[in-house]
Amino acid sequence: MNFESWWQAAIEIVRENETFIEVALFVFAFAESILFASVFVPSTPIFIGVGALEGAAEGPLVPLIIAGSLGALAGDIVSYAIGYRVRGNLAKMWLLRDHPNQLERARRFVEKWGAAAVVASKLSGPLRPIVPMLVGASSMSSAKFILASAASSVIWAVLVLAPAYYGFMAMTH
Repeated sequence: MNFESWWQAAIEIVRENETFIEVALFVFAFAESILFASVFVPSTPIFIGVGALEGAAEGPLVPLIIAGSLGALAGDIVSYAIGYRVRGNLAKMWLLRDHPNQLERARRFVEKWGAAAVVASKLSGPLRPIVPMLVGASSMSSAKFILASAASSVIWAVLVLAPAYYGFMAMTH
């Protein structure tokens, strides 16, 4: 099978499975926003690929952005809840206990920037899953966190999906 026939087959799969793709984006964004799962989920390349295929298939972009944003927000809320629950024992958690310096730097980042740290962390891979947990362990209100997370989740989904979507849409026309 040559590249062009593979590409056409992939586009056809996208056209036939719109709902599945939105659910998959939700799940990948959700997993990427949780510290322990994010290690195993490369959602950014997946989002770029889906955005490209959806653009080439001339499918809708907005449902993809909504699915990705809601998944990221849901994952952030779970991470916030984990941080709130284990706030005194974060340094003892698996994945964190072996990196006390990084944990302390992230903690100072959250203390200094507050809600802006939530937005900035969503746009930087390494901090994306840890900042919501640290915020949950801090004194930031859940309402302020959810507002910052919702805004950053939409920004992140647009920045990851839209360029691939419009880039490949333009290439196929």
